[in-house]
Parts: sequence; C-alpha cells; structure tokens
Amino acid sequence: MALFSFFKRSVTAFIKPAAAAALFVGALPALSDQAPAPALWKIEDEDSQIWLFGTVHVLDPTLQWRTDKVSQAFDAADTLITEAPTNDADQAAMQQLVFKYGVDQTGQSFLGQLSPEADANFTKVLQSLGQPEAAKANFAQLRPWLVGVTLQVLQIQAQGGTPDAGVDNVLWHEAKAKGKELAYFETLEEQMQVFGSLSREDELHFFEAGLKQMIEEPDLLNEIIALWVSGDSVTLGARMTETMVGMESLYDAMLTKRNQKWADEIKILMDGSGSYFIAVGAGHLAGETSVQELLKAHGITAMRQ
Repeated sequence: MALFSFFKRSVTAFIKPAAAAALFVGALPALSDQAPAPALWKIEDEDSQIWLFGTVHVLDPTLQWRTDKVSQAFDAADTLITEAPTNDADQAAMQQLVFKYGVDQTGQSFLGQLSPEADANFTKVLQSLGQPEAAKANFAQLRPWLVGVTLQVLQIQAQGGTPDAGVDNVLWHEAKAKGKELAYFETLEEQMQVFGSLSREDELHFFEAGLKQMIEEPDLLNEIIALWVSGDSVTLGARMTETMVGMESLYDAMLTKRNQKWADEIKILMDGSGSYFIAVGAGHLAGETSVQELLKAHGITAMRQ
C-alpha cells in the first residue's frame, strides 16, 4: 500500500492531538527578538542548564521562526533532546510498527462502524483533497487513528507544508552536524503506542471529531500555529483544550501522562549536570498540565526567556 511508504519515514512526527496532529501556517515575516516569538524557557542550577522549546512538526519552509535567543540557547547546549528518534528510524522497523499498531488486526473494517454524518464527512474531506469517494476503500485495512492522522498529513501537504521544514527536524540535523549529543524521551514504539493502545471507541471518536474539525474549522491549524509563533502559550493551551473536549482520555494519554514522565526525567537531569536543549511539540509546553507546570511538583521553576 502506498501509504506505508509515506509513514515509514514520518508517521511518528504527527502523533499529536487532533488539532495539532499536523501544524501548518503560510509564509510569515522573519522574526526578531523584539517581536513576539515562539516561547522559550530555561531551568538552571549551579551545574545544569536546560532550555525548553515548543516546536511544530510540519511547516511551510518559508516560515522564519528562529530568533537570536533561540539560536544562542541551542548553541550553548551540549545535548539535544527530542520526543523520539524519528530521523534515525530504520524503515523496516518503522513499517513493522505501523503494521502492528496501525493496521486493523480484527478483520472488521472501521468503515462500517462510522456514523452517517462521519461517513459523509469522510467523503467531503477526501473530495477536498482531490480524491473520489471510492478512495475510502484504500483505508479499509487501517485503524481509525492512523486514517485520521493520514488525512491531516495529506491536508498539510496539499497546503505546502513538509516535515522536512519542521522545527524538530531542522534542529536535529543541525545538532548532528555540530557534533551534539542526541537523546530522546521515548522510543518509536512507545510513541506509536500512544494511539495504538486506544480503545476502538476512542479511536472512532478521534477520527470522527477530526473529520468534523477539518470541515467546520478549516483555519484551526493556522490559528494554533499563529499562537505558537507569537509566543502566546496561555491562549494556545486553552485553544488546544477546547479542541479536545469529549476526548479527555485521549488528551490524558497524548499529553498529561507523557508530560509527567518527561518532567520526572528532567528532574533527573537537573540532579546531574550538563546543558540540554529540549525540543518537543508546543502542545506539551502549554496548558494546565504542561511540562513546566508539572515540574513545579519537583520544586523546579522554568523561567520564560
């Protein structure tokens, strides 16, 4: 199936909440440190320095998101920590993970379980992507979560976005070129399990809600990315929470539980020594259960730069 060749390289880059599964924005002017810019936080003690930077995984390559402040923090760090080793992924191993967690193993396609409204929305979304209704059959063997993510990705590509321009990807390649250490919070399988462990009911709800958002709020992704690029993490967190109403279990699995795990790991880093630049999806650094908020339980305060 042609979908597999695409996901072998990039599926894990898009595992995010429905509204942020694939973020894209049109070209914006270059940023300066005097203008609003993506948020950056710093944690430090006598022998440790850690910067927290929220990222977007898919971008228009013409978007200028970098500031001198971000570059200086990145250059000062010896280690780059991202979510998972997507750039180092073995294609055969990635395909196996997609098959394990993204292909329906029950033999019962989700297509027959869609509500009439969702089925109609599926047709509308496909048509907006230049695909006929008959294209639904191409997705019959996949699990609903993977189909939902695929449609988000296809929509982003249709608008000119690319994972190659994603912040994580850009920073990873720079870090490797500069000889920095590369580390990750999760394995590829752990990240795939975020969706792979969902119940069928939650998967279908995620898929149907995602279709509805794509139709009723076509500018939602642009709105969220605009909040990110302006550094308005408070409104960003609130907006993302709004998009996940009715999907609390999914929000907990994708954000809260992972954020708690990462906060615990950051505490361990602070107990040691070194300099780290942590680049994770912007949604993890926004809202009431953000990494920064959860760090407070460890007595650690992240200072906005």
